[in-house]
Amino acid sequence: MFFISPIKTLYSIKFYLQTLKESLWKAFCFVLYLFVLGAIFLSFYTPLKLKQPITSVVEQTINYIPNIKVNNGIITANDNKRLVISPKELQGAKIIIDTGSAEPAYPTQMQKENILLYVNKDTVYGYDPSRGRFEAIVMQKDLDLEISKDGLAINKQQIDKQQIVKFITYLLTIAFILALAFYLVIFSIIALIITFIINAVTKANLDFKKLLTLALYLQGPVFVIYLILSLLPVTIVGMSVWLAILIFVIYLNLIFFHLRANIMQRVEVQTDEDEE
Repeated sequence: MFFISPIKTLYSIKFYLQTLKESLWKAFCFVLYLFVLGAIFLSFYTPLKLKQPITSVVEQTINYIPNIKVNNGIITANDNKRLVISPKELQGAKIIIDTGSAEPAYPTQMQKENILLYVNKDTVYGYDPSRGRFEAIVMQKDLDLEISKDGLAINKQQIDKQQIVKFITYLLTIAFILALAFYLVIFSIIALIITFIINAVTKANLDFKKLLTLALYLQGPVFVIYLILSLLPVTIVGMSVWLAILIFVIYLNLIFFHLRANIMQRVEVQTDEDEE
């Protein structure tokens, strides 16, 4: 059945051989099915897994945030002295508040220096997971705002649990779903390249349609293995491109071994018939 096909890709080489006889659109539907399953999983898994760590990060970050004022499009914080917020919960990531400077921040710089948020005298720079890009929010002239640490402390429980944590979890869920789509595309391309190489080395002479079909269905075992690893209470091996490549190589060698075995069987049968 199509609905259990991701499980079949994990253990059945015969399943891969059968897919070579099917239409290519079914292989694309299989990858789309993986994406839907992954999106559903992330929608439930992300809030459950990250709610407590996010709450801890938010609580610690609030303790570091100074009083912030926005008036006539100008941001004032920490007496306009540069402030770098990097509690251990952020695991090396930084929030930089430097309202005495008009120096802009650039995406490459923020990625390189692991800056989550950068604030200068009139602009807030940060990453928008819903759009998959860095954004610069310029303060409007008519904006009059004051964020007080005392005010945050008074409403700490309400803000953390009902607003900030929920919002960050929502953004992270969207970011993870977008990342899932990205990795499915990248892994499919990587699998196709490896399939081309093994096809050439083994001289299996499969056409492009069959190679692409194998590359798409090979997302199945990677998806299932990553899913299992994410559910384990301890980390055994990290989720990486190298792990995916290893999986592709192992499965493709098994697939092409069975293809060669089938070809040899047909040759032997043909030879016996000719002798008769």
